[in-house]
Amino acid sequence: MADEHNAEAVNKHFIDVFKTTDVQKHFADLNIELLRGRHIQDEAHYFHRLLSKYYIEFKKYYEVFYNLLLDKKTFEGVSYFFLTFSEDSKGVLSATSRHRDLTAVETIIAITLLQMYYEKYFDNVKEISFLDIKSKIKESEFSHLYKTVFFKNGSRDNFTPKEWSNVTKNFKNVIQDFEQLGWVDNVIQKGENDFSFTIRESIHRFQTMYEYEISNFEEFVNNLDQSKDE
Repeated sequence: MADEHNAEAVNKHFIDVFKTTDVQKHFADLNIELLRGRHIQDEAHYFHRLLSKYYIEFKKYYEVFYNLLLDKKTFEGVSYFFLTFSEDSKGVLSATSRHRDLTAVETIIAITLLQMYYEKYFDNVKEISFLDIKSKIKESEFSHLYKTVFFKNGSRDNFTPKEWSNVTKNFKNVIQDFEQLGWVDNVIQKGENDFSFTIRESIHRFQTMYEYEISNFEEFVNNLDQSKDE
C-alpha cells in the first residue's frame, strides 16, 4: 500500500508540473527545439531555466513518451541540455529523420571549429569569420588535408574565386545546420565572400561523440580521400 501511495504521489506531481504557468507557456516551443536536435544553453533563457527547474520531471517525460534520454552536460562552466538515444549513438542532426551521423565533410568542419574554439580559449566570445577559416585552409598544419577535402585537385596552392565561393557556400550551409543544433549562433553575412558566427560551449558534445576522428584526423581524411578515388 505504501508503494502504491508513493507511486500515486509521484504521478500526481509529474502531472502537476505540466499544469504550471511557466511550463504551459514555454514547453511546446521547447519540445520542438529539443526534438529537432537543438542543444539548449543559457542564451535561450526561458528554455534553459525551465529545463534546470524541472529536469527530473522532463527527463521522465522524454523517457516515457519518446524513449529518449534528456541529458545535461557542463563545459567551461556552461551547462547545456539535449536529447539523445539511450544506446550509444552519434546521431544528432535532424534532416529527413531525427537520427543520422554527421557526414564526413560535416565531421571535418566540426573538427575545424573545435580546433578554433580552443585557439580562442581565453576569449569570452569565440567569434569566427570565414576569412579565419580560409586562412586555416591555406596556412595551417593540416592545410594539405583541407585542400584535398574542399577542392578538386587539392594539391595546388592557388584556387579560383569561383572555387573559393563554392567552399564558402558549403561551409555556410553546414554552419547553419550547426546553428540549428545550438553548436554555433549569431551567423551574420559580412559581404559576398565572408560571414561570421560564434562557437558555443555545446560544441563539446561533438568532441565527446567523435573522439576517434578528432584524435586520428589525418588518417580519417586520408581514408576519405582514398574512398573518393575508388
